[in-house]
Amino acid sequence: MPRLLLFDIDGTLIDSHGAGGAAILDAVEAYFGVPRDSLPPLQLAGSTDPAIAMDVFRLLGRAHSQEEVFAFLDHYLVNLRRRLDAADFSGFTLPGVNALLDALREEKDAHLGLLTGNVRRGAKIKLGRHGIHDRFLDGAFGCDHHDRNQLGPFALSRMQAATGAAYDPADVIVIGDTPKDIRCAAAFGAKCLAVATGQYSAAELQAHSPWRVLDSFADVPATVEVLLRG
Repeated sequence: MPRLLLFDIDGTLIDSHGAGGAAILDAVEAYFGVPRDSLPPLQLAGSTDPAIAMDVFRLLGRAHSQEEVFAFLDHYLVNLRRRLDAADFSGFTLPGVNALLDALREEKDAHLGLLTGNVRRGAKIKLGRHGIHDRFLDGAFGCDHHDRNQLGPFALSRMQAATGAAYDPADVIVIGDTPKDIRCAAAFGAKCLAVATGQYSAAELQAHSPWRVLDSFADVPATVEVLLRG
């Protein structure tokens, strides 16, 4: 039976070296016309882009509609692309990621998708910058719902349409680097392989009871073994 592997992006596949957070603050200046230091530090890890935008509105004491949230995110996306295209951009794919994606491409039973808080356009910008966007068939994105725990069914539906396969959620693995990824997987009956390549240590992730925890993807054969035969 094919195994559906749903990858988070930031802290799991890539490190954008703060470009995403900086682009949010660029959008604060562009959309609201207020200094970027008008906000306290934002909680970005594991959050969806719309949830982050809604926090920005709340922290600035502004009411918001869905249309206003996505208008703000349009400014964010313009600045995200600008920052990732800059000559001094220093982001990178995380250790083992490219080799892991190469190895999984050779496995006929591995179906690769995304489950990310990024809106679809943001995911394409980030993954395209690192040359790995085409490794994933489809998935679920922050523009589908602001609550990450609601994204699983979107990913299942789209991946089933893309592959023609029927997936049992118990055989679906969400791969992510935050407790929010772990909770998201549990919300639709999937497993979570947590990887300590973001801001959380392996011990901190283990405290949230994921299916498995890895320090990184550096040992590609071992990671493939866990993902496909674990």
